[in-house]
Amino acid sequence: MLFWCTLLSLMGSLVFLGRAALFSLSLFIVLFPITLIVMLVRWWPSRPCQSLPNSRRWKRRLNFVSAGVLVAAAINVFAGLNFFGTPLGTTLLVAGTLLLPAAMVAALVSFSLSRDEVTEDLLEPDEDILFRADTHWAIFLPPIQLLTFCILLVLGPFGLGGEVVAAVVYVVIVPGVMARALAIFLNTEVSVTDRRLITVTGTLFRRKRTLELDHIRAAGLSQGRLGRLLGYGKVGIIGRDGGSIKLPGIADPMSLRDMLDPTHTTAPSI
Repeated sequence: MLFWCTLLSLMGSLVFLGRAALFSLSLFIVLFPITLIVMLVRWWPSRPCQSLPNSRRWKRRLNFVSAGVLVAAAINVFAGLNFFGTPLGTTLLVAGTLLLPAAMVAALVSFSLSRDEVTEDLLEPDEDILFRADTHWAIFLPPIQLLTFCILLVLGPFGLGGEVVAAVVYVVIVPGVMARALAIFLNTEVSVTDRRLITVTGTLFRRKRTLELDHIRAAGLSQGRLGRLLGYGKVGIIGRDGGSIKLPGIADPMSLRDMLDPTHTTAPSI
C-alpha cells in the first residue's frame, strides 16, 4: 500500500500543474524515504535485532531511518541525472536535492548518538560529578526560524521568485545552521566535579578540556530577553592563566555560573 502511494505521488507530480504538482512532489519526498525505511526494517534479519538490549535497539532504528533517507536522496539524484532533460528527471532531481539536507541531518544524528559519553572516562579515582549541564532545545530556534521562512515563501503570494529563494535557503543555508545546532546539542558534555570542570565538544573530533575549580578566575553569563524567558544562555569561564571556555545554549545557565564563579556574585556579561 505504501509503495503504491509513493508511486502515485510521483505520477501526480508529473501530471498535475501548479499547487497540485507541488503537493504531490512534497508527498513523494516524504513517502519515498519512509518506503525504503520500511523495506530495510522488514528485510533485515530479525534475530540479531531482537537480541539487542533496548538501549541499543532504538539506535538501530535510528540507523535505519538515516540509511533510508540517505538512500532515497542518492537514488533520486542519480536517477534525475540519468533522465536529465525530461519531466521525470527534473522531478527526481528536485526531490533528491530537497532530501539532501534531511539526509545530512539524519546521518549527523545517527553518527552522534552512536557514540558513548566520554566524561566518565576522564574522571580520576574518587572524583565525583556534582552537576551536569544540559543543552537547551532553544539551540534549534535559528534553523526553525529559517524553515518557517521557507514555508512562508512557498505558501505566500510570492510566486516563482519566492519558491526559488526558499529552495536556495533550504538547500544552502539551513543544512549548515542545523548541523551547527545538532553538533552543539548532541555532542556537548559539561560536568562539574568536586575538583574540576570537564567539557567535551566536537562532532568528528572530540575536544576534551578540563579546568581545576581553584584555577577559575571568573564565570560570566550572557542572556538575551528570549534566553531569560526560556531559561537558556551562554556561560563563559575565564581561567587564571588567561584561557577561556565558552558554552552556548546551556539550560539553567545561572546554576552553572554560580557553581563556577569563585565570588558567587553577579558575574559580568560576556
